[in-house]
Amino acid sequence: MKHYICTGGCKGVSDKPGVCQAEGCPKHGQPLTECNCTDGKHETEPKTDTPK
Repeated sequence: MKHYICTGGCKGVSDKPGVCQAEGCPKHGQPLTECNCTDGKHETEPKTDTPK
């Protein structure tokens, strides 16, 4: 399900596009980032399993 998150550290989540509302967040007032994760972890980078 498409949702929108703040990547500034406040962990804000919204079901609608908008801006960060958290006063103490470094990204306060900046646009939220679209996220389509299904596990609720809001990964912005896909994980890859690479052998060590």
